[in-house]
Amino acid sequence: MPEGTTAAEITFNVRRLGPSQDSTGFALAFDFLNWDSENYLMIPSSVYNGNRNRLVNRPYAQGLDRNDLYKKDLPQTTAPVPQLSPNQGDVSRLEVLTGNAATPAMCIFDRKNNRGFILLAEQGIRKNGEILDNGLIFEESPDRTQASLVVSFPGVREKKPEFIGFSTSPDRGTTWNTGDTCSVRVQIYSFPARDIPALLDQFMSIRKNLTGPNSPRNLIPQSEVLRMMTDLIDGRFYRGRKHQFYCPENAEWISYGWIGGLMNTFPMLALGDQRHRNQVKSTFDFGLGYGQGKSGYFYGALNKDGKPFGREGYDETPEIVLTRKNADVLYWMVKQFMLLKQQGHAEEINPEWEQKVRYLADAFVKTWKRERQWGNFLHNGTGDIAVYNTSGGVMAVAGLTLAATYFNEPSYLTTAQEAAEYYNGLFQNTGMTTGACADILQNADSETAIALATSLMTLHEASGDSVWLDRCRNAAHLVATWTVSYDYILPPQTPLAQHGAKLAGAVWASTQNKHSAPGFCTQSGEVLFRLYRQSGDERYAELLRDVLHAHAEGIQPNGRISERLTYCDADSRGSWEGYTGWNETNGAMMALEIPGIYVSTDSEHFYCFDHVQATVKNRSGNSAILEIFNPTAFAANVSIFAESKAEAGKPLPVIAFPQWQHVTIKAGQTITVDCPAQTLQKTNY
Repeated sequence: MPEGTTAAEITFNVRRLGPSQDSTGFALAFDFLNWDSENYLMIPSSVYNGNRNRLVNRPYAQGLDRNDLYKKDLPQTTAPVPQLSPNQGDVSRLEVLTGNAATPAMCIFDRKNNRGFILLAEQGIRKNGEILDNGLIFEESPDRTQASLVVSFPGVREKKPEFIGFSTSPDRGTTWNTGDTCSVRVQIYSFPARDIPALLDQFMSIRKNLTGPNSPRNLIPQSEVLRMMTDLIDGRFYRGRKHQFYCPENAEWISYGWIGGLMNTFPMLALGDQRHRNQVKSTFDFGLGYGQGKSGYFYGALNKDGKPFGREGYDETPEIVLTRKNADVLYWMVKQFMLLKQQGHAEEINPEWEQKVRYLADAFVKTWKRERQWGNFLHNGTGDIAVYNTSGGVMAVAGLTLAATYFNEPSYLTTAQEAAEYYNGLFQNTGMTTGACADILQNADSETAIALATSLMTLHEASGDSVWLDRCRNAAHLVATWTVSYDYILPPQTPLAQHGAKLAGAVWASTQNKHSAPGFCTQSGEVLFRLYRQSGDERYAELLRDVLHAHAEGIQPNGRISERLTYCDADSRGSWEGYTGWNETNGAMMALEIPGIYVSTDSEHFYCFDHVQATVKNRSGNSAILEIFNPTAFAANVSIFAESKAEAGKPLPVIAFPQWQHVTIKAGQTITVDCPAQTLQKTNY
């Protein structure tokens, strides 16, 4: 912690002295006497910047009111969520349970005094053999000069946040009999902080301090995850008389970006055989050949006959498309061209594909030069921004950066750098990123957070400018606020509890869609590995390990994977349901792009990401000897990336995994393996 920090852990022991009493609880309050409504309040995965947004009642996946389109001054607009009121004089109070948060914490940045405050709480109190979630409450005085932070035991909300909006709260206090006792703990931290990223940096460091280390289970090796997930993706290949393509979901259509369209092809291409390459090529022929609008941006989706249709909340105008979807397409298509070249199949890249992807890159450049942002939604006929003012297009920074290299077009990199400045500035000022998902409005979300981190790392590795690396670290700390940090205890009757699921590492979607899921939608999160490799900071490795292991918790005995790993009572609490293709895609991506084991041959850096146990037996400077045990019921083909400390300071190739060492370990077997230091070769794209 920085100099000038005060920290304390406080334990309260409570005993009922009087007669038995029903519906009872108690609370701790911390008052702020010189409060300012400009201060930043964050409750992980639930509240960002106090959720002081314009609230509108819109049905799920219906988009904004049509009168809000094409308005450049549109304020951030979200579905009803717990919020501190943006309107002076209105009641300003929010309340959630610890089950509404990825970490039981309340974090404050005092903008005027440059100071951070973090309160950590436990999940809840134990009564009658079950954990009752604590409450997290924040309230401002009518004149906004004072505020109170409250932790209640148990939590009793006035209104229950639902998937969208609120319902009558079912919360009640608990029965206290004479002599009943309870012990509760909180930790409080107050420290100097120059900005919101400094607050998030400290949160990243201490988020597990009170709940303690989590205990991920080694369930399924990454090689087996890759086999399972690619088998499922193969099962979604549509074979029509006219068109053949990979479907991202259960119906016979193709989407673009976001949940897997022209992204689920990446792991299939990585398998390296001609059959899968042919199926990927037919998907490119269909998706790139039929889906591009006049401006260069693609539609949101095509049916099996190649006709566009609306899936974005703007069904009557399919030309209005989610910006993020096109940003995903740009990044992943260029990356797949690079993979084909690395595999030695450059001759199989259709020049028309490259032309269409370059046209897409040009569209992003044109919109940027005209608008100085990419907005939330775009009109793919004109290139105009239909919904303004989110971080939704941030993945285009990574896409343009790769396109600058691939197409040898410096203007793409210039635009990427300008856009990165803009989107990083939005994040630094508001402490959130927004606009990733077509099924929500402009709520804060995790998907733009990981996209911002990925884009900044891509820009750093392409330009060599360390400023982007520092900003990438800041974005990764935001990602941590969306990622479950401890093993939440579910009610014992729920399916996930009966499965013994460990939920640390599950990633919450958004402040609207209040559920956590296996992994990032939709990418591997390899940026966290790249951060760890360059910095040696194990916080990033641990975060990534948690996410990777949580993904396996979603895989059912039949090999299907659930979208839900959630404990929030707003959505599917403790259930094991909700199959979606994007969890297959990101699982396969993780299995490919994250090394099972990383080891430095001449420094102490070592981390095991895969579902195996490994130790370093010896280092000789240019190699390391590892002992690896496979505790799972599956054979494991483990990827190992060994390198020197000097090599770790250099950028990785865009696609690194084909060059890693692999070893096979039978179920229950222990092996010793020599891992020579590698110097990964960059491909000339």
